[in-house]
Amino acid sequence: MSAEPAMATPAASRQARSPLASLRRRDFRILVAGQSLSTLGDMVYLVALPFLILGSGYAANGLSLTLTGFGLARIGTALPGGALADRFGARPVMLGADVVRCAALTALTVTAARGTPSLVQLAVTGVVLGACEGAHLPAYRSITPALVPDEELPAANAVSIAANLFANVIGPPIGGALVAVVAPWPAVGVDAVSFAVSALALVAISRPRAAASPRGQGPPPARTEGPDDSGVLSLAAFVRSSPLYRTVLAMTAVLGISVGGTLEVALPVLTRSRHDLGPAGYGWLMAALGVGMLTGGASAGVLARGARQGPIVISALAVNGGLLAGLPHVGGLLAMATTMAVIGALDGVLAVLVMTATQRMPPPRLLARAQALISLVTFAMFPLSVTAAGLVLHRWSPAAMFHLTGLGFAAVALTGLASRSLRRL
Repeated sequence: MSAEPAMATPAASRQARSPLASLRRRDFRILVAGQSLSTLGDMVYLVALPFLILGSGYAANGLSLTLTGFGLARIGTALPGGALADRFGARPVMLGADVVRCAALTALTVTAARGTPSLVQLAVTGVVLGACEGAHLPAYRSITPALVPDEELPAANAVSIAANLFANVIGPPIGGALVAVVAPWPAVGVDAVSFAVSALALVAISRPRAAASPRGQGPPPARTEGPDDSGVLSLAAFVRSSPLYRTVLAMTAVLGISVGGTLEVALPVLTRSRHDLGPAGYGWLMAALGVGMLTGGASAGVLARGARQGPIVISALAVNGGLLAGLPHVGGLLAMATTMAVIGALDGVLAVLVMTATQRMPPPRLLARAQALISLVTFAMFPLSVTAAGLVLHRWSPAAMFHLTGLGFAAVALTGLASRSLRRL
């Protein structure tokens, strides 16, 4: 391997500063294309799944069982998946997860095309998909630093997140059209094919190089325990030694326990209770959120250049909290959709900046496990958030959940403001 030049040329510097510089790298282009198609397939499947289960005569209990199995399996495999990615590399873990998901969905597609899948098969498929996603996500978040130089990492994350958000926007309409025109099973087949394409893309990627050590960001590498070290103690030592990482974990927990229930439970109830919104209004509001996230994610790489990212993160959290707290009191669909678009744009910026920061914090040998711990917190908070929203709505109005979420964002912003490590990020 040739050594890096001691000083970049002006042309190279301009290329590195370009928000699309990472797309000039073949392996990164292949990764983004494959993962975006996989996300598109997931969104198509997500729309088809309720109709497949309900149309098979299993009612809401079957859907709940399948989704519960998915969620629990995803929680259970996050940390083991990160450990495997650190031990054997991110690409083999991602490839294995894609192959297994392709096989499970192919089997479900064939069964559904021939007749009615059993509840056992639906539940097992949910568990398999959840387990694979839990293992896949930390590996995916840890592979980008091995494919692009550190100076291109924020822009690369912006491209990757924007591409996946675009797939999130266009996937559900495709799934809905397939279900409406044909049946649910072709949509399941689309997801199976998307995992096959993603697996082929991973095969086409050259073996990723080792991620570069963070440039003065975060603590020094944790002590190695020796050849029998499982990695758990090293990860714990890293968490103890990094105030910034602990701050991010706390932020993730607080935001995770508030946002999911607000958007998935309180917002539908709110729109249903208002004559100017209704179910169609909920759809438009979620679409506005998606468009905003796409815009914010795509622009975050530019915002991160030459600026301290900590103050941007803290400011975005504070503004988002205020907007969420005030959303129930905004009149009219257009005004609410505009507010949701701004919330989404700030969320997109936060996603890119926080992901980039957490990719740079740990020593390379702990990168996937550090990402896995953040994923675990995110996965675990969602069911708690939905449950909390149900309890709040049982006693108070939907607006109360938005107010509590705004307070949660304010608390996180204040925590960030009090964190010297985050302010200096």
